[in-house]
Amino acid sequence: MSTPLSCSDLMAEAESEYTALPLATRAGGIVHLRNLLMLSPEGLNSARVILDAFGNAEADFTAMLPQMRDLLLLISDGPKVLAKEMQDWPLGMYVRVVEAWQGATQSGEALDSAS
Repeated sequence: MSTPLSCSDLMAEAESEYTALPLATRAGGIVHLRNLLMLSPEGLNSARVILDAFGNAEADFTAMLPQMRDLLLLISDGPKVLAKEMQDWPLGMYVRVVEAWQGATQSGEALDSAS
């Protein structure tokens, strides 16, 4: 009889492969912005709706600031800490953090891939 698969081991492998982006707050804390593939099905659906809105070529980033905030809170492993950090962020900070997260967790784009 073969050894059963360990859900703990598989989860550790998934977390290792689909890494999060660590973000150090000004207060000295660290939150992790999780890879899309590590979100719950509900979280993934919510994140995809927000990300699809970003793909609109005519998107007004000023109007999208609340959506960027919602996305970051959704993917964060510490939404309370991150919410406090974001209280005085300008639009440019939201854009920079979202772009850094997307760059660090690009494997999430495989969800749209035909291959």
